[in-house]
Amino acid sequence: MQFPAIAKLLTLAALAAGSAFAHADSAYPERPIRMIIPYAPGGSLDPIGRVLGEELARRLKQPVVVENVAGANGMLGGNRVAKAAPDGYTLLIGITSNVSLAPLVTPEAQYQASDFDAIGMVGTSGLVLVARPDLPAADMAGVLALARQKPGGLSYGIPGSGSLYHLAMEAIKSDTQTNIVAVPYRGAGQASIDVMGGQIDVALLGLPAMLPHIASQKMKALAVMSKQRDVGDKSIPSASETAGLEGIDYTIWTGVFAPKGTPEPVRQRLHEELQAILRQPEVIENYRKMGVEVAPAQTMAEFAAFIASQTDKLKSDIARTKFNPGS
Repeated sequence: MQFPAIAKLLTLAALAAGSAFAHADSAYPERPIRMIIPYAPGGSLDPIGRVLGEELARRLKQPVVVENVAGANGMLGGNRVAKAAPDGYTLLIGITSNVSLAPLVTPEAQYQASDFDAIGMVGTSGLVLVARPDLPAADMAGVLALARQKPGGLSYGIPGSGSLYHLAMEAIKSDTQTNIVAVPYRGAGQASIDVMGGQIDVALLGLPAMLPHIASQKMKALAVMSKQRDVGDKSIPSASETAGLEGIDYTIWTGVFAPKGTPEPVRQRLHEELQAILRQPEVIENYRKMGVEVAPAQTMAEFAAFIASQTDKLKSDIARTKFNPGS
């Protein structure tokens, strides 16, 4: 009988294979890494990803090639990473809209948030409702009063149909039973120009980029969408301070993701390097200038749990508001 000998050979082969995989993980990275930014160059996510790419390359001693894969509200880039080999050589800089929200509302998304391994959160940034300078409303309550006086008479701009900005505004409309007409833009730039020029009444946009326009009084800040006032400008009220909007709480989080099934040692290495980068004072200050509050230290499991809870919240909000960006 040769079964014991065969079994021994199979065991040795398995051990050798395991040793080879372990060696590959311990040697990571052995070649350049691609970091996908799922939006166009020049957008708010672009500098966040490029700072991270430079720091990772320096620490990992391998090039990190930052690639913009724009289209379909961030889903083209998400699709590419979700389908990539789970070896740690393709990473995604993801945000709320394209990781958690888009798969829930858009057929073009060929993935779910659970199809990624969560490496770590980079930080959060705020959303602000701004108005044309001559709009006869000084705050969120004033806008809602105007909307009730003229149902369908006000318009709001948003960067992207089906985005977090879109859902947040539809949640406000649902919670207050008001009718404000959505005007989707391909990006925040033209929306901000049009609200300053009076072509639209209000717009929900990223707070950091709007602060200079607010300071110069080219637009009026009405409310931020986070539960608490934003550290970027604590003089701007939270929408949750308005009667009927106590449950409004939306911020944009940014994180690093890998394809599902990436080996744990590789994920752990990336996580540790990310945490080290985010503790550097110059990185914290650089991100703060971009309007990003660096996330506190957390484990990969904690970040994954956060993503799951955020996705569940978005599912609930979509159902409550009957949000359907394609309708």
